[in-house]
Amino acid sequence: MAIDRTRALKAEKTFRIAAYVTGGMLLLLTLEMILKYAGGVEIEGFGPGGFLALVPVDTVTALNVSTWILIVHGWLYVFYLVTCFQLWTAMRWPVLWFPLLAAGGVVPFLSFFTESRVRRIVEEAVR
Repeated sequence: MAIDRTRALKAEKTFRIAAYVTGGMLLLLTLEMILKYAGGVEIEGFGPGGFLALVPVDTVTALNVSTWILIVHGWLYVFYLVTCFQLWTAMRWPVLWFPLLAAGGVVPFLSFFTESRVRRIVEEAVR
């Protein structure tokens, strides 16, 4: 069976956007985790320390930006998984491809490499 060229290109474009956004949030989340577990601080917003401040863990009195980074990345990862599924089905790839694509949202920097490789593969396939 041949792939649907239009559907594959649309799925690849959506995947590309999701990969960059989710990858960026994952890097922010990684920084937040390093700050929290290695540095013993959390990010507080709009509190006594100003617009953004680093405060000791469990002493946040205003907006806990660290928690919001976790929540936003989680929802963006769900969107990323949906785009992975759309691309995977549009390209009719083997089952092993889906977990490889999905790993891009949980391994720092992997989404950027995956996106680059996927773009080349899709472009070659739809020629």
